[in-house]
Amino acid sequence: MSEPTVLHKALAQCIKKRLTFAAFRTPGQPVQIWAQRNPELETVDGTLLLGLNQVFLIAPFNLDREHVPFIRSDIELMFPEIDPDITRLEECEGALLKAEQHDVPTLKHDFIRAVEVAKEGCVARRVDKVVLSRVMSAEIDVDQWPELFTRALDANEETFVAMAHTPEHGLWMGASPERLVHEDLDHVRVDAIAATRPSDAVPGRISGWGAKELDEQEQVMCHVHSTFARMDLQNIVVRGPEVMQAGPVAHLRTLVEADLGDTLLGDLVLQLHPTPAICGSPTKAASDLIAAQESHQRSLYTGFWGPWNADGPTELFVNLRCMRYHHGATQLLVGAGITAGSDPEMEWMETERKAQTWLRLMDPERAAN
Repeated sequence: MSEPTVLHKALAQCIKKRLTFAAFRTPGQPVQIWAQRNPELETVDGTLLLGLNQVFLIAPFNLDREHVPFIRSDIELMFPEIDPDITRLEECEGALLKAEQHDVPTLKHDFIRAVEVAKEGCVARRVDKVVLSRVMSAEIDVDQWPELFTRALDANEETFVAMAHTPEHGLWMGASPERLVHEDLDHVRVDAIAATRPSDAVPGRISGWGAKELDEQEQVMCHVHSTFARMDLQNIVVRGPEVMQAGPVAHLRTLVEADLGDTLLGDLVLQLHPTPAICGSPTKAASDLIAAQESHQRSLYTGFWGPWNADGPTELFVNLRCMRYHHGATQLLVGAGITAGSDPEMEWMETERKAQTWLRLMDPERAAN
């Protein structure tokens, strides 16, 4: 194995000391590490997000809007620099190891049964769509996470790659293709992403996608557009849908843009989350079905995270294609959107394909190809 880079050493130190930190790379930008001097995680009422600058939001799927968690940037490191001073991390105090709730990997027959229940709810029109997830085991030790982080950076320059640890959530890493929101100079853009196909089985025309996929994508786009309209955003523009490649799978993406006007960005973010792409619709009915059918805790999976700057560009991403270090082992979390037209076996295979985003990076020979 080659000599660890300065970035590897910094990440390894953050992990070993259990610092409250976030390491991340937004598309087109350098890698940064933001770490707190003390481990305690702070929260802010969502209506007061406008008062925060240079913090890393780390919101779970089940978000209490009066307590939005964030990681401060007491220590800031940027890579690559000629010689970033990672000794500054020694100023930070780590957290004690907390007891964790044990989530076992999801058995196939349990996932299939949950899909059948969700499909029945869609057929009966109690819900339009439900996103169900599962837990998978991954054969990789936490000591390999810094190297895996670097591989994820190299694999796709257009994904948001992040690793974070807090006492409340533990250690997580993700590589997400889906922006929840990008804001700069009061102009916002949201990626409305849904529908999944293998990368090597994408139709030549958008109309070639199946009715299920097109319906999924339209639900997400309509959710974003109606939220923009309801919150009185100005100059709304819709572009797409288009095909977006994301490693082993491809999705449909529509870009929805607008000017904030008098609307606060924090209010918009809280109204957008959770989108039908990660929960379903209607939101309450889908969320209730998820709670009834999933035996694991989603925690940060399908939440959102990213750098928040009230006075500058903000870019938040949905936490998809992610993993956590849980009870001494690495676990992946993946999901699929269920509608009345779903085939349970095909939905299981979709989660298998999505897991390849990380599984192929865990194999050094595959990562090199």
